[in-house]
Amino acid sequence: MGPKYDGVYLHSLQKEKLGELRLSQTLMNVAIPTFDIKRLQPTIFYTYEVKRDPTLDARLCDICIGTSAAPTYLPAYRFNNSDKKGKTREFHLVDGGVTANNPSLVALTEVTKQVENENPDFFPIKPMDYGIYLAISLGTGSPKAEKKYNADMAAKWGVLGWLTTSGSTPLIDVFTQSSGDLVYHLSVDDTLGVTESSTDIATKENLENLVKVVEKL
Repeated sequence: MGPKYDGVYLHSLQKEKLGELRLSQTLMNVAIPTFDIKRLQPTIFYTYEVKRDPTLDARLCDICIGTSAAPTYLPAYRFNNSDKKGKTREFHLVDGGVTANNPSLVALTEVTKQVENENPDFFPIKPMDYGIYLAISLGTGSPKAEKKYNADMAAKWGVLGWLTTSGSTPLIDVFTQSSGDLVYHLSVDDTLGVTESSTDIATKENLENLVKVVEKL
């Protein structure tokens, strides 16, 4: 069973908008999490890491396509990137949500690392001065806790059950929710219903309902 959508239109839209712009050309320092399924490890595109590893200075369109390639919704994305010395690295990426569904902790970890390395951008902050940090997490909302699964149900699931039960994908729900909830939230909008919060219900009615939710918020 292949992906629901081949991503061709989304990929061409990304490349048209971002062109040949690269990670090093962002107006601010960024940290973009992805997961490399060939290496089976996170690959995080840090602006600050480009000097250490120039092969990370990939086109933003390639990075964005990779970090949004949600398993079961969009296809994994492969591309190559070379530095000025001709060293080439191959990337096989899927959605950054596999690594960090809420990337706030990724960003704070990178800031702490740069402070420890005495990066002048953060002087004279000390590594443990967490009280001066302010993290504002702007997400897309969260669905109400529907409590649609329980241990009795899950105990009977085989591989197919973990992938298709209740018209959704329990395995995906579990890892995205768990990685997101490990990050401390001051406030979160959890007013979305099951239909509004679904990733792949792009009907006219649902899109209009999402607009109403935003206007109300």
